[in-house]
Amino acid sequence: MVAVTAVFRRRRFASAAAAAAAAAAGCARCCVGDAVQVPSGGFVDLACILQAQNGATVDIDVAAEEAPKACKAGPPAEPNLQIYAAESPTPITSFRADWVVPALPARAAGQVVYFWPGLKSGQPEMGYPVLQPVLMYGQHYRSSPRWELQSWFVDAHSFWYPTVTAPPIQVNPGDRITSSMSLSPDGKTWTISGSDIATGENSTLNIAFRRAGRCNYTFAMLVNENINVNANCDLMPTSTSLTFTGIEVNGARPPWTTRANCAGDARCDCGNGAAADKTSGNVTLRWKSHAGTRRKEELVV
Repeated sequence: MVAVTAVFRRRRFASAAAAAAAAAAGCARCCVGDAVQVPSGGFVDLACILQAQNGATVDIDVAAEEAPKACKAGPPAEPNLQIYAAESPTPITSFRADWVVPALPARAAGQVVYFWPGLKSGQPEMGYPVLQPVLMYGQHYRSSPRWELQSWFVDAHSFWYPTVTAPPIQVNPGDRITSSMSLSPDGKTWTISGSDIATGENSTLNIAFRRAGRCNYTFAMLVNENINVNANCDLMPTSTSLTFTGIEVNGARPPWTTRANCAGDARCDCGNGAAADKTSGNVTLRWKSHAGTRRKEELVV
């Protein structure tokens, strides 16, 4: 499985050609700011995140000296919870999954809640390169959090492969989401996309293979990742489960291995779990929405 994210900030380019390439790709560069949480990547300095225009292809030569000197990345400060399943003996070139946006949490207290299918390289763990369309609560609009959908590439350890995103779109509880990650037939470009069937809007990121970690992705993951939830289970969505449907990895239904990192951990246990239905191929992530838990659930292929 694989997950990837990338973001970039205002910087000087090594050449006029590099600057022109950035402009052509529609890359927005934001101001240097605090480190921000990114899905499956710990935290990344806001200055190191590149947001491309929706559907644009990111293929920019970014040299190490072009990155802001303050650029930094690091692991999350809290225990990180994951339920995941699925390892492929050969590189994964396509992954699709659908789901329905769950209810909002009962209260907002600065938490961030992620649900995502994704492809990971190296290991099915935090900090490795990942490609992922992410359902997010509280990532933006902290004073009035809402559900959003955003496609990411994240490699939290290398400024040679900056975090890159497509623009987020707002989605609502009950909306059906369809998502996919696919490598072009020529092996040169990854497309990560999430679409809201109710509105027709999408968040789509095209990123060159050489910019997306220049690596093979061999783990498919289905994940619930939470920040600042800890054992406060009423900060989770009130619907208590999310089911991924229509799952295909390389065009086939994969076997899943489940894991719940927070199960039994008093710091973050909200009754988190994952279950795969052998008949339908669906995968359900579950939790309890009352005083009690935190962080991340995943499934890996």
